[in-house]
Amino acid sequence: MIISDNLSRVLESIESARIKAGRTDRVTLVGVSKTHPASAVRAAFAAGLTDFGENRMQEALPKIAEADILAVWHLVGHLQSNKAKKAALAFDWIHSIDSHETGTLVARAADQAGRSVRILLEVNTSGEESKHGVPPERALPLAEALAPLDGRGIVIAGLMTVGPLGGDEAANRRAFALLRSLRDRIQSLIPGCSELSMGMSGDFTSAILEGSTMVRVGSAIFGARTYPEAAQ
Repeated sequence: MIISDNLSRVLESIESARIKAGRTDRVTLVGVSKTHPASAVRAAFAAGLTDFGENRMQEALPKIAEADILAVWHLVGHLQSNKAKKAALAFDWIHSIDSHETGTLVARAADQAGRSVRILLEVNTSGEESKHGVPPERALPLAEALAPLDGRGIVIAGLMTVGPLGGDEAANRRAFALLRSLRDRIQSLIPGCSELSMGMSGDFTSAILEGSTMVRVGSAIFGARTYPEAAQ
């Protein structure tokens, strides 16, 4: 497996989907490096990838230090409130804010450190109980609750979702279209809330067709991964 070749193929697929959708805006590729070593991160960075995603704090913090690169780091996994302060100091983006408490803790820690962390509100658009995120009807109230903190340690930059488990293209696109419609409503309250983090290795082309501005791709770049049972 050559990471640079994999990266090139993913970027070509992103560009093809963007053109098919008739879009002229950019799509950010976040390479999800969970379970892969810092050496793989450095190889992807050397090949031109600038944004990296991690799921678990206990894996991410030493990897970020060991990789020692000027990259943009994204927390894409669930964030427990008791780890909000560490996340606010380690990551540039947090994709998984699904409560007022966690958002407030991140804002407070970042503000005290003189940082500004871009956050995404996680929405469970598939209704699957195994997934984190607020239900769609709670997305706007969460945005309203966090809006006073926008610009005070956090920037409410958009929304995130995970597509249906094993969903076909039609089911994926319904979930992604729902997130887009929620984003459009929230933008009337928070104009800067423009990002849509949706789409992974198996469904990112469908996500781009529905307006995704940020795709989280792991195995298509880094190869197959193992899933340790250790908690975040």
